[in-house]
Amino acid sequence: MEASSKMSNFFKPKEFKDFNEAPAPVQLPDGSYEPVLTDEDLKICSRRMCLMDTVSYSYATQNAPCAMFASYYALRKIYGNDEDAFNTAILNQLDCVFNATPPVSGLLLGAGLAMEDKGHLNGIHAENDLKVGLMGPISGIGDVFIWILPMTILGSIAGYMAQQGSPVGILLWLAVWVALYFWRMQNYVQGYKAGASVVTKMGDKLNVLTDAASILGLTVVGSLIYSSVKLTTPLVFQYGEISLGIQEGVLDQIFPNILGLLLAVMVYKLIKKGVKLNWIILGILAVSCVCAAFGILAA
Repeated sequence: MEASSKMSNFFKPKEFKDFNEAPAPVQLPDGSYEPVLTDEDLKICSRRMCLMDTVSYSYATQNAPCAMFASYYALRKIYGNDEDAFNTAILNQLDCVFNATPPVSGLLLGAGLAMEDKGHLNGIHAENDLKVGLMGPISGIGDVFIWILPMTILGSIAGYMAQQGSPVGILLWLAVWVALYFWRMQNYVQGYKAGASVVTKMGDKLNVLTDAASILGLTVVGSLIYSSVKLTTPLVFQYGEISLGIQEGVLDQIFPNILGLLLAVMVYKLIKKGVKLNWIILGILAVSCVCAAFGILAA
């Protein structure tokens, strides 16, 4: 029971009160409200976001159900004993389209909570504008600098070390995900502290930074195709006493590792056409087995 209680407190506040027991929100002379959220409240939001991220994905509002789940207890605390206002805020979370790269989504959601903590229902329209307006640009930054570059580079290093039999490979990959978890634990806190100014102070620099980072990312991915996608053929052209290896004598003269490049391009085209990744993997395995059995392809 004690372990269950600790796990429960990990995902919800230790002191959680029903509407009839919760204190009324304190309204200030200027019409705003006294902020009530603490760093611990925001970290609970982060944990709940990590727990359910993309699990409740909806094609109507995309990741909005998960955003609502993550912010549930924070909104309960903001609205205190005002159950009607809380219900309105929850429905707003569900109805507002939201879809941002998971490692940076907490920045926007934390900033939105800051606006709602201060303005209550008067702040939800600005909160919606903030999330919808910035979820695209901030996802561009998050995709490149968190999902693509570090994951591709460190994942390749870890995978290569694991292939060589080194246990450091799996430890390195585990360390990457642990670091990512602690990064996400701070997202809501930093987004909340920055409030409406989060990311917007970068403004017009976002698109330039995204383009530059995308070029760098494509360069890295291109080099990884050459070094990681190994595909060769042992076929030899024989004419009398003359023999010519198709791989060394023809293909490598045109473009080194051209078969690996063609495979990468083919997979990319299939993904763009909407073919499921699992089917692509199964197809590659099947074709590889058949071609290897007939001596067409080699490792």
